[in-house]
Amino acid sequence: MDFEKDIILTIKKIKDGDKYLREEFINKYKPYIINTVSNITHKYIDTENSDEFSVGLSAFNEAIDCFDDQKNSYFFKFSTLVIKRRLTDFARRNKKHCNVYPFTYFEDKNNSYFEEISLKTEIDMSTNFEITKEINLFRDRLNEFGISLNDLVNSAPKHKDSKLLCIRIAKVIADDSKLFGKLVKSRNIPKTELLRAIKINKKTIERNRKFIIAASLIFGCEFYLLKDFIDISGIGGDDFEQRTK
Repeated sequence: MDFEKDIILTIKKIKDGDKYLREEFINKYKPYIINTVSNITHKYIDTENSDEFSVGLSAFNEAIDCFDDQKNSYFFKFSTLVIKRRLTDFARRNKKHCNVYPFTYFEDKNNSYFEEISLKTEIDMSTNFEITKEINLFRDRLNEFGISLNDLVNSAPKHKDSKLLCIRIAKVIADDSKLFGKLVKSRNIPKTELLRAIKINKKTIERNRKFIIAASLIFGCEFYLLKDFIDISGIGGDDFEQRTK
């Protein structure tokens, strides 16, 4: 089961009344809440004495109750927006007690923040949190094939057409259980069988071996967020390289 589906299932169980699971879930993601509050307020968060952390904790709990997987694909994107909104409300209520807004950058000037923002395309701190977890798993899987992330970035096709072709090849491998099984078992691309399945120049496979293997693993191993990312631009771009540092 991929990460996001697991999160959605957990939230459904919590909503069904599992109080112990709710407490466990909130405790598990306290580091995420702390990081989110810290990034929004731009200051160190002392969990024992921080009003902002209390607001963030309450907002995270609220996000659990309000999350609807039919409307939003990613819980942590949604919860970050809830936390931002509640912290902004908190800042407004306490405006008269301070001379400086602690996080006015996130204020909603037209009262339409939730309605207008795109949950699908906004790449914020919560997305980074989730992608980082997948990248760590992905790195471990690549190591089994003798490929590092640096190798992947350096060996990625430079031209868009070549990159898209390699992605298509990877999808063929990932979608064929026999081809993907041989890839995983042999730690290499099953060229003979692949060439029977699609008409492609053998040199293309050899020249882009590392990239094709990496893309095949993303598609075949349910790396949910990286799968979305490779569909957009292919791994190996500057954005992917930046995320792996």
